[in-house]
Amino acid sequence: MRLAFSSILLGLCWFAIVNVASTLVAAVLTRLIGNRRCSAGLLLGLRLLPAALSTFFVLSMFLPAHWRFEPAGSDETFGVTLALFAALSLLLIGRSTLRAARMLRTDMRLAAMTRRLATPRGIAFEVTDLPGVSLAGILRPKILVGSQALATLTPAELDVAISHEIAHQRSLDNFKRFLICCAPDVFGWLPEARTLESRWEAETECQADALAVRGDDNRAVSLASALVKVARLTRPGAISPSPAWSGFHVPTLLEMRVRYLVDGHTRAPRTRAAVWRAFVAAALSLPASAWLLDFSYTLHEVTETMVTYLP
Repeated sequence: MRLAFSSILLGLCWFAIVNVASTLVAAVLTRLIGNRRCSAGLLLGLRLLPAALSTFFVLSMFLPAHWRFEPAGSDETFGVTLALFAALSLLLIGRSTLRAARMLRTDMRLAAMTRRLATPRGIAFEVTDLPGVSLAGILRPKILVGSQALATLTPAELDVAISHEIAHQRSLDNFKRFLICCAPDVFGWLPEARTLESRWEAETECQADALAVRGDDNRAVSLASALVKVARLTRPGAISPSPAWSGFHVPTLLEMRVRYLVDGHTRAPRTRAAVWRAFVAAALSLPASAWLLDFSYTLHEVTETMVTYLP
């Protein structure tokens, strides 16, 4: 029981410590990349870095080391500093859990509502009071088209608009947006995180535009026309899209997207496969290296020093 208690408390402490440290790294990297255009995958990875790294560190490195070297019957006392770190982690995890529960509940409620109101239109569904076009749902997303948009768009415009949402669906963008909203990190409190989120959304929309257009100038013109028409139609409706849904029309990105489409700049930068392979290799090799180099015992000693000397 004591080992379980110390594992939870110290695991929360290390979660907070690594979270804060990786938040500083992510903030610095965000400033270093400046206004350079980056792929959506790279921006997403940087935004989720603190939450992913702190979770990975605790589960794959700290807990195995603690369970191996900590005596089962040890009786330790923990100071205020460690208690504050643990409280910070609980705050982050609790906020993340509440956000996830709230978004999933909203998503389920809206999904049930749209099932009752939606009329199948091929691979999409017509919803009377939905403003514009949207990819609705987190786990099982469906393409919804508002009645006004369906009546206003030409067949070519509707086809490319649905292709845009299909691109979001295949890229799992709604689930990625859900992860961003629910990430348990300190980074989310900084303006750099807001910058990354805005840039990720912009690149995601540009990538979906590029996949929908497929290098065809006529499709690019149709998509630009569809964006403008939907922007003019958009109004508050009975159904307010969830924050995790991908909206075809994003007001702040309208001018940029139309300009890119008209000028023929529809290609979006892609994350190189080598970068992700290196990331996966590092994720798998770090715990193994820690055990081979006996870093796990060093980590345990550092933890014991924290317990002993921190007030």
